[in-house]
Amino acid sequence: MVSIVVKKKSDKMEKTSSKNLCASAPLRLCEKKLATYLTTRKALIETHLFACLPPPGTRPANLTDAMRHAVMCGGKRLRPILCLAAAEAVGGKVEDALPAACAVELLHTYTLVHDDLPCMDNDVLRRGQPTVHVKYGEAIAVLTGDALQTLAFEVLARRGRDVARLVTELATAAGAAGVIAGQVEDIAFSSAPTKDVIDYVFQHKTADLFRAAVRLGAISAQATEAELEKLSAFANGLGLAFQVIDDILDAAESKSDTKPELSCLNIMTEAEARTWAQQLTRDACAALSGLPGDTTPLTAIANDLLSRVS
Repeated sequence: MVSIVVKKKSDKMEKTSSKNLCASAPLRLCEKKLATYLTTRKALIETHLFACLPPPGTRPANLTDAMRHAVMCGGKRLRPILCLAAAEAVGGKVEDALPAACAVELLHTYTLVHDDLPCMDNDVLRRGQPTVHVKYGEAIAVLTGDALQTLAFEVLARRGRDVARLVTELATAAGAAGVIAGQVEDIAFSSAPTKDVIDYVFQHKTADLFRAAVRLGAISAQATEAELEKLSAFANGLGLAFQVIDDILDAAESKSDTKPELSCLNIMTEAEARTWAQQLTRDACAALSGLPGDTTPLTAIANDLLSRVS
């Protein structure tokens, strides 16, 4: 169990941009203890995640190297951390949700590998490292993404309990009505999005996988349908807010010579976007009320994401 503290108004560690949006949960992780929680969970996840990958030198060696490069080059591991926290929020054990957490991160990594391709975003760096297509070639990058996607479902299938339900959850979130649908609309309307397009892309490209992450964790912990609905509402709002803040951060780093990208800032001001993200986070946290387990990590993560700088 992660230790908790009572946040006071005079606490200098509180981040002003989040403004205690999850005020309905008076017990909150302070900034230092949240950092410790995230570091500990990340280490646990990576131990199991890296063990899912083919060992170095496995034939074909270039595919193995590319898969390991894509997965092991860093990242916050936010989605798998949410998966584990969701299991705890319904009174379950973290260990029960580890396969689902690894599957979510493998699938997320596949989407990043494909997003970086020249035919998509054409990015040459990710987390300070060469992207897969830059280091291994475009064809290997496509196949690496394919391999990571299928590995995600293999990891879930090995779990042994609730396999069909878990696979269905992840496939629905990732498929033609989920992440891929959002990516298609993102490409089609990047230069002139409407509010309807923004809502659709944010929902499917980002929020659907957040929702799948927490649902997979909760299902692994034998959550009830009512508990799943609460966590789904939380994750949906969190995913949307995450993308809004992402757009704000991307705008601050963008260069004038880059191709236009779909952003909520195409249709609203930064102040309006921040207000939207705050409301989404407030509603998300409110949805957690009544869950039987510890929801403190989820509310702390939600507030922290509002004031992130990367």
